[in-house]
Amino acid sequence: MDIDVRRVLDSLGDPLLAMDRSARIVHANSGLKELLGWSRLELLGRPITTVFPGGLPGWPRKEPALRPMSAPPQRVGALARDGSLREVEARLSPWPGGENEGLLIVSLRSLDAQVELERQLRLSHRVQVLEAALTQAFSSASDEEEAAYAVLRACGELEGWTLGTYWRLERGDAVLVPVTLWTADEALGGFVHDTLQRTFALPERPPGQREIVWSQDVARDMRFPRGDVSAQTGLPGGLLVPVPGGNRVHGVLELLSRVPREDREADETLGNGVGLYFGRILDRIQQLDLEQTRAEAPRSLWDSDLLGLFTSDAQGRLLDANPTLLRMLGYSRRDVREERLTWSTLTPPRERTVTESALRRLRADGSFHSFEGTLLRKNGGGMPVLLGSTGLGEGRVVTFALDLSDWKPVEVSPEQEVDARLHSLIAHAPVVLFSLDRDGMVTLSEGHGLVRLGFKPGQVVGMSVFDIYRAEPSVLTHVRRALAGEEFLSVETLSSGLLYETHWVPLRDSEGRLAGTLGLAVDVTRREHEARWRARLFSEAQEARAEAERMVRLRDEFLSVASHELKTPLTSLSLQLHTLLKRARTQPGDAELAQRLEKAQRQLHKLARMMDELLDVSRLAEGRLRLELGDVDLEQLVREVMERFQEEAGRTGSRLELRAEGPVVGRWDRTKLEQVVTNLMTNALKYGAGAQVEVRVHSSGALALLEVTDHGIGIAPEDLERIFGKFERAVSVRQYGGFGLGLYIVRQLVEAMGGGVNVESTPGAGATFHLVLPLAGPESGLEPPPPQAGLH
Repeated sequence: MDIDVRRVLDSLGDPLLAMDRSARIVHANSGLKELLGWSRLELLGRPITTVFPGGLPGWPRKEPALRPMSAPPQRVGALARDGSLREVEARLSPWPGGENEGLLIVSLRSLDAQVELERQLRLSHRVQVLEAALTQAFSSASDEEEAAYAVLRACGELEGWTLGTYWRLERGDAVLVPVTLWTADEALGGFVHDTLQRTFALPERPPGQREIVWSQDVARDMRFPRGDVSAQTGLPGGLLVPVPGGNRVHGVLELLSRVPREDREADETLGNGVGLYFGRILDRIQQLDLEQTRAEAPRSLWDSDLLGLFTSDAQGRLLDANPTLLRMLGYSRRDVREERLTWSTLTPPRERTVTESALRRLRADGSFHSFEGTLLRKNGGGMPVLLGSTGLGEGRVVTFALDLSDWKPVEVSPEQEVDARLHSLIAHAPVVLFSLDRDGMVTLSEGHGLVRLGFKPGQVVGMSVFDIYRAEPSVLTHVRRALAGEEFLSVETLSSGLLYETHWVPLRDSEGRLAGTLGLAVDVTRREHEARWRARLFSEAQEARAEAERMVRLRDEFLSVASHELKTPLTSLSLQLHTLLKRARTQPGDAELAQRLEKAQRQLHKLARMMDELLDVSRLAEGRLRLELGDVDLEQLVREVMERFQEEAGRTGSRLELRAEGPVVGRWDRTKLEQVVTNLMTNALKYGAGAQVEVRVHSSGALALLEVTDHGIGIAPEDLERIFGKFERAVSVRQYGGFGLGLYIVRQLVEAMGGGVNVESTPGAGATFHLVLPLAGPESGLEPPPPQAGLH
């Protein structure tokens, strides 16, 4: 393919590639790279199926042609470089004439917009079909269960879901309760039965209550109530659809599929539409139920025995009365028909003025306040009642009368007051107070703890405990012990996972014979779970600590052995270097050799100090630190150490300055104290950045004070205490060498001699180390206790 053809193809903006008679790619322009991501070099010489895995329609031809002919555009799948398959329009055109005859040009056009439009049209059609099916189904649905079943069936038959469940949110939106379930798979009978028998408590944010949840593997999604069981049953694909109402979420539609779902966007779009549509239907059903209830409530209330009700006209005659009022007052329906009953005949003379005034106010402005009064019975006796009225128009009034005979306040004895307080406590505490007769029949069942068991106070009274807990053999074992007259404390673990601690006490009659048992059960589920969790954490922490301590011991043992083993060759090497350096210094022509040997000797001394630090750390960890106390002049010792550092300070450009007020003599271990001063000087020169190092020695009372100040890089506030730890450092190990043991050894040795050390620093302005030692030495001549190794 000549360069002119390439130039022409490259000048065109449309995606193009060229192939020869053998269907191999010989060129691709930049437009193709922009569309599919393939570069020209990646495609040269490769077969055309690299880009079109399914080939090009009409190529290769079954019959040879004398000259390639243009073909109409074809819709094909093109493979992008990232592995995705994109639909494009491909057109084959021959390159005319010359040496390039037989060359085919494939021009491409992206169909992304058309594909997306077609997908949206298909999705819109699915939505329309589903809405039409739901509209027809809802037209005959009379309640929530029928409407939910219609939704689930439509989703299954039209969208390919295997099983659907509608869960209603109850108990303050904290519990999912199954309402209905649909499936066309008869093999799921056991799963269906188990679903309809279960309820599920929700976490703080109920799954699907605020948003749609889509999953290809429900076993790994904790938001699905039965994700693990669903996956085991062969239903891995799932969709949770909230059903929002006007002011709350009605429930959740759960759709499960045997085949993992692939089109998430379509499922969520359809699910959202179904949830909204179903929510509006449930709102309408609830509104119809409410209107029907409102219409039926007056008649139900009129026929009930809760209240006495009667209507009266403007003259106060009773037009009608319900059976409850007639029974309360002892009148008959005949008395009403014969107009024998009026407000005057039913009201005591002393209350007539108040009653008539209230009725006039009601007829005038519609206001009537309920009040306590008295209605007269047919036998002349009075009945305390609560009266309330409302106008019906045209002077007619409907009035209710609530009998207060049993509610009048009476004098409460101290025993009754105690019983009332005890009952209030039990009603709100997580306990169950119960009693059984000698046959195991429940005679008392109270306490807030019944709620978690699924019961209400008094609900199981009269039932046999052996029937209630027939599926809990451990509970029945304790019941039999208690009915045998034994008093004991037990812990019941129910199959639901709840734990109750129960105190059983025998009940006896007036003659001392066993009459049953009394029990107080306390819900200790949370307490036991927390105790087990704490015990597990403590055990894991103990194991981790033991393992860490073992590793620290192994590390310290290794450091001790390695330090001892390295000490011997280092000593020999030091002697050899010393001999060579002495000989080189006597030879005038070996000045360069002498300098190299001096540098090697300095590095060897540095390595020896590091080995000494490792040995000191191992001795400290093993408690083998020994102090050889004697009189030591701190000022003289510091001066000697600083003289040894003069040469090193000169190399780094630092100037050493000692300020002392005179001898400071104390009882210390000279060798250990010299090591402390050496480590502090080494630290100051290392991090002093070539600035002046100032050392001050003085005394204050019974204390010796040493201050070492550098003007180097300083220390961050959060690192001021950490740098005294073992193997700790405040800077990068790549910039500054060492093990991070110098300051750790300083603190351990100073504290062993009864003193202390700390540091003050400002980042970028240097640091000052303060060392304090008692002049009298440690408090006793005994060896100090071994320092704690610490875990680092």
